[in-house]
Amino acid sequence: FVFGAATSSYQIEGSWNVSAAVVNDFDWWTHSCPEWIADDSNGDIACDSYRMYKEDVNLVKEIGFKFYRFSISWSRILPTGLTNDVSKDGVTYYNNLIRQLHINGIETMVNTYHFDHPMK
Repeated sequence: FVFGAATSSYQIEGSWNVSAAVVNDFDWWTHSCPEWIADDSNGDIACDSYRMYKEDVNLVKEIGFKFYRFSISWSRILPTGLTNDVSKDGVTYYNNLIRQLHINGIETMVNTYHFDHPMK
């Protein structure tokens, strides 16, 4: 049994339209039907972890967690939904996040699918 932190890509990353990232199922839903969400919120900015991942990792370290589980946004990695079109920027983001976690002595656990895939 281990204690750590866990996040969902849609709920934390933001930057839904940065670089090669494309609209995912949640983006489409929150933009098309905002009235279905009590406060009309969406994940466009979320916690802005896409830009602030170093600060986020520092917070995880300060809390004292040794494990961090995060999910992959496939709309950021595979903009067309196909493996013949891989976003270098998306891969770089996750490599940088994992590197930052390891530098800070935090073991990574990756949830490979958390309902965040391209709409294409």
